[in-house]
Amino acid sequence: MKQPGLYFPFVHIRDEEWLKAAALYWPSVRRLVPAGYSTHDSPTAQAFFQAEILRDEDPQELLNVMEWDLAIALRSNAELLVRDYSLERAHADWNGRKWAESTGPDWEVPALGWIHGTKFPPDIRSFLSEAGLALHGRREMHWEDPGHPEDWIGLHPALAGAYMTALATRLSEQGHFEPLTDQADLRAATPNSDVGAALYMLVGQKAGQDHPPTQESAGVEEYVLLALQHVRPARLDSIPAEKIIQLRTDLAEELERFRDYVDAQRSELAGLATIPFPRRRIEAFAEQVERTVEVPLRALERGLLLHKLEPTRSLVLTEAFVPPAVAGDALQAAEASPTAVAVTGAVVAIGSAWWKVNQVRQAAKAQSPVGFLLDVRDQLTPKTVTAHVRKLLRGTYSHG
Repeated sequence: MKQPGLYFPFVHIRDEEWLKAAALYWPSVRRLVPAGYSTHDSPTAQAFFQAEILRDEDPQELLNVMEWDLAIALRSNAELLVRDYSLERAHADWNGRKWAESTGPDWEVPALGWIHGTKFPPDIRSFLSEAGLALHGRREMHWEDPGHPEDWIGLHPALAGAYMTALATRLSEQGHFEPLTDQADLRAATPNSDVGAALYMLVGQKAGQDHPPTQESAGVEEYVLLALQHVRPARLDSIPAEKIIQLRTDLAEELERFRDYVDAQRSELAGLATIPFPRRRIEAFAEQVERTVEVPLRALERGLLLHKLEPTRSLVLTEAFVPPAVAGDALQAAEASPTAVAVTGAVVAIGSAWWKVNQVRQAAKAQSPVGFLLDVRDQLTPKTVTAHVRKLLRGTYSHG
């Protein structure tokens, strides 16, 4: 069984198209939901939750058994963290003036990133508060953040993003998850971004040093989502969650083969994820997808085109061709014209030819590591029976 994804930094998933795409690959998508926390999921998220594709994990239970040397890293980088990510700095970054110059009680709401207290080990909560890096308790609550105001801890937004990134990474390492996020600025955390700089301090790296150790699963999310972009509809919002759920069942074997294909590239993808230049890193992933997905996908499509076209052409154009009796008799009984009988017979024959080559097509897709992607495109692309028959006839007769 492949590793499930671990969604961060929020409880409620912000991007439903991202969730649908993630559900096309990962066995399940877990999220950190404190015990007693009342969720307000969208219909899409509810459908995935009921199908046990979206699942909840209690962060307190995970933290209680997790080993994490975060306190050591925090203390060794305390001076730099306070300088760049204090509460005062968060306020100054928000409105362009120092905390002491602000008026009114509204400073902490827009300036800080809020994290539920159950996602911090007790000693870390104390350290952050004593260092002036955290504020305990909210004055205003958002509808997406239920519970008591005192349950929440506010940090500089970059520090909050870095903490959730570090937490998801460490939980993934020890719990055999793969960290996933629909927030691009967190997914691309690099030394030249605020989140990236804070992240290095949190995991024990001082500013200017090399990258911290890269998790084995790094780069998998970027690769998979790029690969899916080549076959899924431009907008997944028109595809109901139930269709994605059914597709996972129908293509279970093909999906497992594609996961094995991605697993074989893990070390290479992890290497690409360490590229410190965002633009070059994106290019490198695009090149990897082109080499390992686009090229074999085009080859598979060409092979399947020959498999479905040639037997159909041969069957329809053979001199021994006779329209199936059932279709011909039915139309003749309805006093249809000979032309109608012939055309209908040809359509039925085409359908018969497709069934005859279906086994060959399935075998070809099974041998290709990207057969799953082709099936995803075929099943998620809207089409009508009329258009399908028209395409068959055009493909059969357009080249005499």
